[in-house]
Amino acid sequence: MQPADGEDGDFEALVEAASAYRLAGQWRLLVERDAGIELLLHAASLFSRAGLTYGAYLAASLAPDMHRDRLGPWTERLLRTAGQRHGENELRVLLGLEEHRPDPILGHVQQQTYLLLACAGLASPGSARANELRSFATESPHLNGVVPVGSMAVPVRTFWGLALDMLSPRDGRAARAYAGTLAELSRAYARTVNLAMANTLTWSNAATPIDVVDLDLVGAMAMGVKHFGADRMRDLLSATRLPDVALVPLDLGMEVADWDLAPPDGPHPRRDGLRPQDAGLGVDDLPGPEDLPGPGDLPGPDDPPSPDDPRGPDLGGL
Repeated sequence: MQPADGEDGDFEALVEAASAYRLAGQWRLLVERDAGIELLLHAASLFSRAGLTYGAYLAASLAPDMHRDRLGPWTERLLRTAGQRHGENELRVLLGLEEHRPDPILGHVQQQTYLLLACAGLASPGSARANELRSFATESPHLNGVVPVGSMAVPVRTFWGLALDMLSPRDGRAARAYAGTLAELSRAYARTVNLAMANTLTWSNAATPIDVVDLDLVGAMAMGVKHFGADRMRDLLSATRLPDVALVPLDLGMEVADWDLAPPDGPHPRRDGLRPQDAGLGVDDLPGPEDLPGPGDLPGPDDPPSPDDPRGPDLGGL
Protein backbone atom coordinates (compact mmCIF):
# COMPACT_ATOMS: atom_id res chain seq x y z
CA MET A 1 0.00 0.00 0.00
CA GLN A 2 2.83 2.43 0.71
CA PRO A 3 3.94 2.95 -2.91
CA ALA A 4 0.31 2.87 -4.07
CA ASP A 5 -0.59 5.69 -1.68
CA GLY A 6 2.35 7.85 -2.70
CA GLU A 7 1.82 10.95 -4.79
CA ASP A 8 3.46 9.30 -7.79
CA GLY A 9 2.25 5.75 -7.17
CA ASP A 10 2.61 3.88 -10.44
CA PHE A 11 0.23 1.52 -12.19
CA GLU A 12 1.94 -1.65 -10.99
CA ALA A 13 1.83 -0.57 -7.34
CA LEU A 14 -1.86 0.27 -7.55
CA VAL A 15 -2.78 -3.01 -9.22
CA GLU A 16 -0.74 -5.07 -6.76
CA ALA A 17 -2.42 -3.39 -3.81
CA ALA A 18 -5.87 -3.68 -5.40
CA SER A 19 -5.34 -7.36 -6.17
CA ALA A 20 -4.24 -8.05 -2.60
CA TYR A 21 -7.36 -6.41 -1.20
CA ARG A 22 -9.51 -8.24 -3.75
CA LEU A 23 -8.10 -11.62 -2.71
CA ALA A 24 -8.43 -10.84 0.99
CA GLY A 25 -11.99 -9.61 0.47
CA GLN A 26 -13.00 -12.82 -1.29
CA TRP A 27 -11.91 -15.00 1.61
CA ARG A 28 -13.30 -12.65 4.24
CA LEU A 29 -16.66 -12.57 2.47
CA LEU A 30 -17.11 -16.27 3.26
CA VAL A 31 -17.07 -15.74 7.02
CA GLU A 32 -17.79 -12.05 7.61
CA ARG A 33 -19.81 -10.26 4.99
CA ASP A 34 -19.44 -6.66 6.15
CA ALA A 35 -15.67 -6.83 6.57
CA GLY A 36 -15.34 -8.63 3.23
CA ILE A 37 -17.32 -5.95 1.42
CA GLU A 38 -15.21 -3.24 3.04
CA LEU A 39 -12.02 -4.87 1.74
CA LEU A 40 -13.52 -5.29 -1.74
CA LEU A 41 -14.66 -1.68 -1.91
CA HIS A 42 -11.12 -0.63 -1.03
CA ALA A 43 -9.92 -2.82 -3.90
CA ALA A 44 -12.49 -1.13 -6.16
CA SER A 45 -11.11 2.29 -5.28
CA LEU A 46 -7.56 1.22 -6.06
CA PHE A 47 -8.52 -0.43 -9.37
CA SER A 48 -10.33 2.78 -10.36
CA ARG A 49 -7.28 4.87 -9.47
CA ALA A 50 -5.30 2.64 -11.83
CA GLY A 51 -7.86 3.35 -14.57
CA LEU A 52 -9.19 -0.23 -14.66
CA THR A 53 -12.94 -0.59 -14.98
CA TYR A 54 -13.02 -3.68 -12.77
CA GLY A 55 -13.12 -1.14 -9.96
CA ALA A 56 -16.35 0.29 -11.36
CA TYR A 57 -17.83 -3.20 -11.58
CA LEU A 58 -16.99 -4.00 -7.95
CA ALA A 59 -18.38 -0.68 -6.76
CA ALA A 60 -21.62 -0.97 -8.75
CA SER A 61 -22.27 -4.60 -7.80
CA LEU A 62 -21.36 -4.37 -4.11
CA ALA A 63 -22.70 -0.91 -3.24
CA PRO A 64 -24.76 0.57 -6.10
CA ASP A 65 -26.58 3.08 -3.92
CA MET A 66 -23.24 4.64 -2.98
CA HIS A 67 -22.18 5.12 -6.60
CA ARG A 68 -25.30 6.30 -8.47
CA ASP A 69 -23.61 9.59 -9.32
CA ARG A 70 -20.96 7.74 -11.33
CA LEU A 71 -23.44 6.42 -13.91
CA GLY A 72 -23.17 9.50 -16.15
CA PRO A 73 -19.37 9.66 -16.43
CA TRP A 74 -19.07 5.89 -16.77
CA THR A 75 -21.70 5.76 -19.52
CA GLU A 76 -20.06 8.59 -21.48
CA ARG A 77 -16.71 6.87 -21.25
CA LEU A 78 -18.20 3.62 -22.52
CA LEU A 79 -20.11 5.22 -25.40
CA ARG A 80 -16.97 6.94 -26.65
CA THR A 81 -15.47 3.54 -27.44
CA ALA A 82 -17.97 3.26 -30.29
CA GLY A 83 -17.40 6.83 -31.41
CA GLN A 84 -20.85 7.75 -30.15
CA ARG A 85 -20.84 11.48 -29.54
CA HIS A 86 -23.90 13.57 -28.92
CA GLY A 87 -24.92 17.13 -29.74
CA GLU A 88 -22.10 19.65 -29.95
CA ASN A 89 -19.34 17.12 -29.32
CA GLU A 90 -20.35 15.03 -32.32
CA LEU A 91 -20.43 18.08 -34.57
CA ARG A 92 -17.00 19.24 -33.35
CA VAL A 93 -15.51 15.83 -34.15
CA LEU A 94 -17.06 15.80 -37.63
CA LEU A 95 -15.72 19.32 -38.34
CA GLY A 96 -12.27 18.34 -37.19
CA LEU A 97 -12.35 20.80 -34.29
CA GLU A 98 -11.96 18.05 -31.73
CA GLU A 99 -10.00 14.83 -31.95
CA HIS A 100 -11.56 11.52 -30.99
CA ARG A 101 -8.98 9.96 -28.71
CA PRO A 102 -9.37 6.23 -28.09
CA ASP A 103 -9.37 5.01 -24.50
CA PRO A 104 -6.38 2.66 -24.15
CA ILE A 105 -7.97 0.78 -21.25
CA LEU A 106 -11.29 0.24 -23.01
CA GLY A 107 -9.46 -1.10 -26.02
CA HIS A 108 -9.58 -4.39 -24.14
CA VAL A 109 -12.81 -6.36 -24.44
CA GLN A 110 -12.71 -7.37 -20.78
CA GLN A 111 -12.52 -3.75 -19.62
CA GLN A 112 -15.47 -2.76 -21.80
CA THR A 113 -17.44 -5.68 -20.39
CA TYR A 114 -16.93 -4.76 -16.76
CA LEU A 115 -17.80 -1.12 -17.42
CA LEU A 116 -20.96 -2.13 -19.29
CA LEU A 117 -22.02 -4.34 -16.37
CA ALA A 118 -21.36 -1.51 -13.93
CA CYS A 119 -23.47 0.92 -15.96
CA ALA A 120 -26.26 -1.60 -16.50
CA GLY A 121 -26.32 -2.32 -12.77
CA LEU A 122 -26.88 1.37 -11.98
CA ALA A 123 -29.24 2.36 -14.81
CA SER A 124 -33.00 2.25 -14.44
CA PRO A 125 -34.73 0.35 -17.29
CA GLY A 126 -36.53 2.73 -19.62
CA SER A 127 -34.38 5.73 -18.68
CA ALA A 128 -32.41 7.71 -21.23
CA ARG A 129 -29.17 6.25 -19.93
CA ALA A 130 -30.52 2.72 -20.15
CA ASN A 131 -31.64 3.27 -23.74
CA GLU A 132 -28.21 4.63 -24.71
CA LEU A 133 -26.50 1.66 -23.11
CA ARG A 134 -28.90 -0.81 -24.71
CA SER A 135 -28.28 0.66 -28.15
CA PHE A 136 -24.54 0.50 -27.57
CA ALA A 137 -24.69 -3.13 -26.40
CA THR A 138 -26.92 -4.41 -29.19
CA GLU A 139 -24.77 -2.82 -31.89
CA SER A 140 -21.50 -4.12 -30.49
CA PRO A 141 -19.83 -7.21 -31.99
CA HIS A 142 -19.16 -8.37 -28.42
CA LEU A 143 -22.82 -9.33 -28.13
CA ASN A 144 -21.90 -12.47 -30.09
CA GLY A 145 -18.24 -12.58 -29.10
CA VAL A 146 -16.36 -15.51 -27.61
CA VAL A 147 -13.36 -13.75 -26.07
CA PRO A 148 -12.90 -15.19 -22.55
CA VAL A 149 -13.71 -12.90 -19.63
CA GLY A 150 -13.35 -13.36 -15.88
CA SER A 151 -11.87 -16.00 -13.64
CA MET A 152 -13.84 -18.80 -15.32
CA ALA A 153 -12.99 -17.60 -18.85
CA VAL A 154 -16.66 -17.19 -19.79
CA PRO A 155 -17.37 -15.99 -23.35
CA VAL A 156 -17.93 -12.25 -23.45
CA ARG A 157 -21.38 -12.74 -24.99
CA THR A 158 -22.59 -14.23 -21.68
CA PHE A 159 -21.89 -11.05 -19.72
CA TRP A 160 -23.27 -8.79 -22.45
CA GLY A 161 -26.44 -10.85 -22.33
CA LEU A 162 -26.69 -10.23 -18.58
CA ALA A 163 -26.25 -6.50 -19.16
CA LEU A 164 -29.01 -6.44 -21.79
CA ASP A 165 -31.36 -8.31 -19.44
CA MET A 166 -30.80 -5.62 -16.80
CA LEU A 167 -31.38 -2.87 -19.37
CA SER A 168 -34.64 -4.47 -20.55
CA PRO A 169 -38.07 -3.86 -19.00
CA ARG A 170 -38.39 -5.62 -15.66
CA ASP A 171 -40.68 -8.33 -16.94
CA GLY A 172 -40.76 -12.08 -16.59
CA ARG A 173 -38.81 -12.76 -19.77
CA ALA A 174 -35.77 -10.72 -18.74
CA ALA A 175 -35.80 -12.17 -15.23
CA ARG A 176 -35.99 -15.76 -16.54
CA ALA A 177 -33.15 -15.16 -18.98
CA TYR A 178 -31.03 -13.57 -16.29
CA ALA A 179 -31.67 -16.39 -13.81
CA GLY A 180 -30.95 -18.98 -16.48
CA THR A 181 -27.56 -17.45 -17.20
CA LEU A 182 -26.77 -17.32 -13.47
CA ALA A 183 -27.65 -21.01 -13.16
CA GLU A 184 -25.35 -21.83 -16.08
CA LEU A 185 -22.50 -19.85 -14.54
CA SER A 186 -23.10 -21.45 -11.14
CA ARG A 187 -22.82 -24.93 -12.58
CA ALA A 188 -19.56 -23.93 -14.28
CA TYR A 189 -18.34 -22.62 -10.92
CA ALA A 190 -19.23 -25.94 -9.25
CA ARG A 191 -17.32 -27.86 -11.92
CA THR A 192 -14.31 -25.60 -11.43
CA VAL A 193 -14.31 -26.17 -7.68
CA ASN A 194 -14.77 -29.91 -8.14
CA LEU A 195 -11.74 -30.07 -10.42
CA ALA A 196 -9.72 -27.93 -8.01
CA MET A 197 -10.48 -30.36 -5.19
CA ALA A 198 -8.81 -33.16 -7.15
CA ASN A 199 -5.46 -31.77 -5.98
CA THR A 200 -5.94 -32.37 -2.28
CA LEU A 201 -2.63 -30.75 -1.34
CA THR A 202 -3.39 -27.32 -2.78
CA TRP A 203 -7.08 -27.50 -1.84
CA SER A 204 -6.49 -28.34 1.82
CA ASN A 205 -3.92 -25.53 2.08
CA ALA A 206 -6.14 -22.90 0.41
CA ALA A 207 -3.61 -22.65 -2.41
CA THR A 208 -5.82 -23.70 -5.30
CA PRO A 209 -5.32 -21.32 -8.26
CA ILE A 210 -9.01 -20.45 -8.59
CA ASP A 211 -11.31 -17.81 -7.18
CA VAL A 212 -13.04 -19.79 -4.43
CA VAL A 213 -15.46 -16.88 -4.19
CA ASP A 214 -16.14 -15.91 -7.79
CA LEU A 215 -16.85 -12.18 -7.67
CA ASP A 216 -18.23 -12.14 -11.22
CA LEU A 217 -21.00 -14.46 -10.08
CA VAL A 218 -21.49 -12.85 -6.67
CA GLY A 219 -21.79 -9.41 -8.27
CA ALA A 220 -24.13 -10.61 -11.01
CA MET A 221 -26.39 -12.20 -8.41
CA ALA A 222 -26.44 -9.02 -6.32
CA MET A 223 -27.32 -6.97 -9.40
CA GLY A 224 -30.08 -9.41 -10.31
CA VAL A 225 -31.61 -9.13 -6.85
CA LYS A 226 -31.62 -5.32 -7.16
CA HIS A 227 -33.21 -5.36 -10.61
CA PHE A 228 -35.69 -8.23 -10.40
CA GLY A 229 -36.25 -8.69 -6.68
CA ALA A 230 -34.99 -11.27 -4.22
CA ASP A 231 -38.19 -13.33 -4.20
CA ARG A 232 -38.34 -13.64 -7.98
CA MET A 233 -34.65 -14.56 -8.26
CA ARG A 234 -34.99 -17.11 -5.46
CA ASP A 235 -38.03 -18.72 -7.05
CA LEU A 236 -36.46 -18.92 -10.50
CA LEU A 237 -33.18 -20.36 -9.23
CA SER A 238 -34.87 -22.78 -6.83
CA ALA A 239 -36.34 -24.64 -9.80
CA THR A 240 -32.91 -25.31 -11.34
CA ARG A 241 -31.78 -27.92 -8.78
CA LEU A 242 -28.25 -26.58 -8.49
CA PRO A 243 -25.56 -28.53 -6.62
CA ASP A 244 -24.91 -27.31 -3.11
CA VAL A 245 -21.53 -25.80 -3.94
CA ALA A 246 -23.09 -23.83 -6.80
CA LEU A 247 -25.25 -22.02 -4.26
CA VAL A 248 -22.28 -20.50 -2.44
CA PRO A 249 -21.75 -17.48 -4.75
CA LEU A 250 -25.50 -17.07 -5.25
CA ASP A 251 -26.24 -16.89 -1.53
CA LEU A 252 -23.29 -14.54 -1.07
CA GLY A 253 -24.77 -12.37 -3.82
CA MET A 254 -28.01 -12.18 -1.87
CA GLU A 255 -26.09 -11.26 1.26
CA VAL A 256 -24.31 -8.49 -0.63
CA ALA A 257 -27.60 -7.13 -1.94
CA ASP A 258 -28.99 -7.17 1.60
CA TRP A 259 -25.99 -5.17 2.83
CA ASP A 260 -26.60 -2.38 0.35
CA LEU A 261 -30.34 -2.34 1.03
CA ALA A 262 -29.95 -2.13 4.82
CA PRO A 263 -30.30 1.23 6.62
CA PRO A 264 -26.91 2.70 7.60
CA ASP A 265 -27.41 2.25 11.35
CA GLY A 266 -29.97 -0.52 11.34
CA PRO A 267 -29.75 -4.31 11.28
CA HIS A 268 -29.03 -6.10 8.05
CA PRO A 269 -32.07 -8.04 6.85
CA ARG A 270 -31.62 -11.80 6.54
CA ARG A 271 -32.97 -13.84 3.67
CA ASP A 272 -33.79 -17.51 3.40
CA GLY A 273 -31.75 -19.84 1.24
CA LEU A 274 -32.45 -20.36 -2.42
CA ARG A 275 -34.14 -23.72 -1.89
CA PRO A 276 -37.07 -24.12 0.52
CA GLN A 277 -35.76 -27.46 1.80
CA ASP A 278 -32.40 -25.96 2.76
CA ALA A 279 -31.40 -23.41 5.34
CA GLY A 280 -29.18 -21.73 2.75
CA LEU A 281 -25.50 -20.93 2.89
CA GLY A 282 -25.75 -17.45 4.35
CA VAL A 283 -22.59 -15.86 5.67
CA ASP A 284 -23.96 -15.79 9.22
CA ASP A 285 -24.47 -19.55 9.08
CA LEU A 286 -20.94 -20.43 8.04
CA PRO A 287 -18.51 -21.76 10.66
CA GLY A 288 -16.05 -19.51 12.39
CA PRO A 289 -12.26 -20.01 12.26
CA GLU A 290 -12.34 -22.32 15.28
CA ASP A 291 -14.89 -24.56 13.54
CA LEU A 292 -13.17 -24.90 10.18
CA PRO A 293 -12.07 -28.43 9.27
CA GLY A 294 -8.46 -29.44 9.19
CA PRO A 295 -6.76 -30.72 6.01
CA GLY A 296 -7.70 -34.29 6.84
CA ASP A 297 -11.37 -33.40 7.19
CA LEU A 298 -11.86 -31.83 3.77
CA PRO A 299 -13.68 -33.95 1.17
CA GLY A 300 -11.61 -35.45 -1.57
CA PRO A 301 -12.45 -36.32 -5.18
CA ASP A 302 -12.74 -40.02 -4.37
CA ASP A 303 -15.16 -39.67 -1.48
CA PRO A 304 -18.36 -41.64 -2.17
CA PRO A 305 -21.58 -39.69 -2.71
CA SER A 306 -23.96 -39.33 0.18
CA PRO A 307 -26.68 -42.00 0.04
CA ASP A 308 -29.25 -39.31 0.88
CA ASP A 309 -28.30 -37.01 -1.96
CA PRO A 310 -29.22 -38.24 -5.46
CA ARG A 311 -27.20 -35.44 -7.01
CA GLY A 312 -23.86 -36.87 -5.94
CA PRO A 313 -21.22 -35.95 -3.37
CA ASP A 314 -21.59 -32.93 -1.13
CA LEU A 315 -18.92 -30.47 -2.20
CA GLY A 316 -19.71 -27.98 0.52
CA GLY A 317 -16.31 -28.19 2.23
CA LEU A 318 -15.50 -24.58 1.40
